[in-house]
Amino acid sequence: MLRDISEWEHIGHGGNSTLPKEELRAPDKRKYLIKYPRQVEEGVAWEDITELVAAKIAFILGLESMEVEMVVRNGRQGCLLRNFVDERGPVANEEGGSLLAIFEDYDLLLKNELEGDELLKYGFNYIEMLPYWESIKKSFIDMLFFDLLIGNQDRHPFNWMVLFYQDNTIQFSPIYDNGASLGFRFEDSVLSDMIKKEPKMNQYTKRTKSKVGIFEKKQVKIKVLINFLFKEYPLESQLSVEKIKSFNLQNYHDYIESLEILSKEQRDWLLSIIPFRRRKILQWIEEEGN
Repeated sequence: MLRDISEWEHIGHGGNSTLPKEELRAPDKRKYLIKYPRQVEEGVAWEDITELVAAKIAFILGLESMEVEMVVRNGRQGCLLRNFVDERGPVANEEGGSLLAIFEDYDLLLKNELEGDELLKYGFNYIEMLPYWESIKKSFIDMLFFDLLIGNQDRHPFNWMVLFYQDNTIQFSPIYDNGASLGFRFEDSVLSDMIKKEPKMNQYTKRTKSKVGIFEKKQVKIKVLINFLFKEYPLESQLSVEKIKSFNLQNYHDYIESLEILSKEQRDWLLSIIPFRRRKILQWIEEEGN
């Protein structure tokens, strides 16, 4: 049974988002955010559950992500996320989009007509201009490979953050907003059909695109992104891939089996898609000689 947090104090609406949100204060005074599944006219959206599963995948990979728990509030199911900014106490925190927007020609990055490798070169030229890029580079690349594994479709520049502390240390934030992944809009019938047909699984994986944490609308194919990252950031990419290679599939399997909130089709899908994507990503990397 999910924990009921109906009595928690409402303190805000969580800002702009594709998902309805509430800012809450727990009885112990800690701050949280609850995200509810989006309302759709057709199909389904189980983005709250994929947010939960993605956080577990990050944990198994050894990455730092927001703490997520499925809860109920006033009869509505949602995912509860702990406010890491409030707890860590940085003197400032800025989302990636705000950090990149300090450059006068940032609009050119958003409106350019480039594609593929050329788009990536152009985009990373901007992020490398951040004076603390070397401090966050490893974590940023880790995030991108994590997104490749879960099939995250929405890592735009306002879905990551940098934390600034009084002692002048700078830290990349825990990874958050990971719900637009793992087939979050697929109905049970679609999930069941895809599992049975490997060509469909393969097509779903190959067609995945990424916003790379830099672009708000433009995307690149994941094979193009993988090759670019290995060419430009070989050490960081190799370290990220080692995490994917050592991903504990049994730990993941046991976790998915323990989730009572999943339908049978969702459970079967989640048990299939991560091993499948992991195998494909490692296969592509080996084929390209990276």
